[in-house]
Amino acid sequence: MGPHDMLNHATQKIKKMHARRNPNLQVSSASYSQLSPSITSATFLSPTVASRRGLLSPSPPPSPSLPSLIPRHGGKKQSPSSHTRLVKRLLIGCCGVAILLWLIIRQIYAQQQFQQTDYEEEEGDWEMVGGSLLPEEPSAVVVQDTKGKSKWTVSIPSNFDFPLKPAQYREICHGSMELSKQLRQEAHANSGIARRMLGYYQTDQYFIDVPDAEAQALLPPSKQTGRPKNFVDDVAIANKEYTGGMKVCDSTLTYVMETEDAGFGNTLLRMWMSYGLAQAENRTFFVDDTRWPYGKFSTYFMPPPSAGCLPPPKSHMVPCPHNARHIVVSGATITSTFGHQFTDEWEDPTKQYVQRQHKIFGLVRVGYEALFKLRPDDGTYVLDRALSLYGPIAKNGGISIGIHVRRGDKHPYEFQYQKDYIPLDRYMDTARDLYIDRIENANGKSKKHRSLEENNLADNLFARHTSSKLVLASDDPIVYESGELGPNSVRAQDRIMLATKAALEAAHGKKNPWIDEITGWEGGFYKDVFFSLGRPVGNANDMNKLNNENVPEEAMKLRELVGRAYLMDLAVLGKADTVVCTVSSIGCRVLAVMMGWDSAITQKNWVNVDGDFDWKGIVW
Repeated sequence: MGPHDMLNHATQKIKKMHARRNPNLQVSSASYSQLSPSITSATFLSPTVASRRGLLSPSPPPSPSLPSLIPRHGGKKQSPSSHTRLVKRLLIGCCGVAILLWLIIRQIYAQQQFQQTDYEEEEGDWEMVGGSLLPEEPSAVVVQDTKGKSKWTVSIPSNFDFPLKPAQYREICHGSMELSKQLRQEAHANSGIARRMLGYYQTDQYFIDVPDAEAQALLPPSKQTGRPKNFVDDVAIANKEYTGGMKVCDSTLTYVMETEDAGFGNTLLRMWMSYGLAQAENRTFFVDDTRWPYGKFSTYFMPPPSAGCLPPPKSHMVPCPHNARHIVVSGATITSTFGHQFTDEWEDPTKQYVQRQHKIFGLVRVGYEALFKLRPDDGTYVLDRALSLYGPIAKNGGISIGIHVRRGDKHPYEFQYQKDYIPLDRYMDTARDLYIDRIENANGKSKKHRSLEENNLADNLFARHTSSKLVLASDDPIVYESGELGPNSVRAQDRIMLATKAALEAAHGKKNPWIDEITGWEGGFYKDVFFSLGRPVGNANDMNKLNNENVPEEAMKLRELVGRAYLMDLAVLGKADTVVCTVSSIGCRVLAVMMGWDSAITQKNWVNVDGDFDWKGIVW
């Protein structure tokens, strides 16, 4: 094999070096496994370019032999002119070979687009091999540390804003998992022992965090850009307290409220659990609402607790691995943050059924207590409404039973009703059982077995019965009009109500009797209906063309009304003595968190009517 063939062969191996699969930013673990140790150590990133200089600079040409000063015996003397011509030919030949080799190597490197880039810092100069060795897109990459060992890290180029797109976060986590597994398998090839997946808090010895990679000149340095523009202002900033001179947080968890679904409950549950996890891991918590379909955090809530330190550079905030110093949690990475490994770590294996979820429930509850503080006007309304509803009930010894009915695009878990909804009769039967158990059988006796003395308290029993109420919340306004709920049912809140088409036409009139201009919420909450609010949509093709990253102001105002109505429904319902709902609904699980573990689970004041399922955290 000639030199040119050898160089071509090396080039083919170098092409297998990319830690991602173009153009989808995925890691090609198969191609990485084909690399020999020699090629791997020669082509991955290193702190200096010393390992490349052998390729970039060919060996010096051999020195030509000098003419002898002593005449040779019996030989013909060479004339000075012939000797000069020989020297010139040798020099020209060596220069030609050197130039040819240089052109060949230069062509190889031009094809791979390997460029030598110098980065300078104020404190001093340093250099590293860069260019396209670092992907142009955010991705997981393999580098060589100062000891020459292969490690992996996450590269987020400085020209990308925070937060990244959901697909980019997913690709980083996918690439991280593939590179981590590949490096571990190769390191344990001789022993034949390699864990397929690390535990939730098990340190990956082949991962080097972004700040450490920058300190070792394996990644270009990040600039501190201050607080990202769409980070939610915390209490200190909202109160205009002095925040200058603060240092960067040691470790952080940033929750990105972006979600690809239209539900509000998913964002609540995930944000609360993220906050609880951050507190458990001693991380500073931040919230970003850049692309949240419902608008701004401050439209609904008071500012979150003060951070007391500054966010890290945007390139330091990565979605994976979980033991990184600064992590990002979003709907795109929920299976990485709260997947199987999280469940294995946080569930209690010594308990059964819902008792296994005690610690996970506790994380969500911590987040609820810290973050669920409604904006002042809505918060005042909820307190007044709860006092007017539940005050008389408690005073007269009755019981309040909250009923949450979710319809629309959310169907039950129970097989019999998977394509329909749980009948209202089941809600009412469960509410009746709760009333009998908590009121009529409060002393452990049924009503028909009471003594004559107890029967003299009939007046008090009647007062209890009439004071007890059903407090109803639903995404389907038709439910409120159902006769099955009886006269003792009342709306949870009436500040913002979802209306039927008939109610809207009665209030505003119908301009054209031949054109259906008014749409109500009959049937409940649907994703497409939500995303089409305030926007001209006539058919499915129009829905597909909607740009959800640029929502008109009027459309966003309608979304905000829907979101506020949802929050106030839950806030009022969560203060009831008992709640009946379907666990398949996220709002139902949120209500259990609002009631607390002792009331909802231990005392069984939270009742699921959707099959024999227990409370569960995030479902993904």
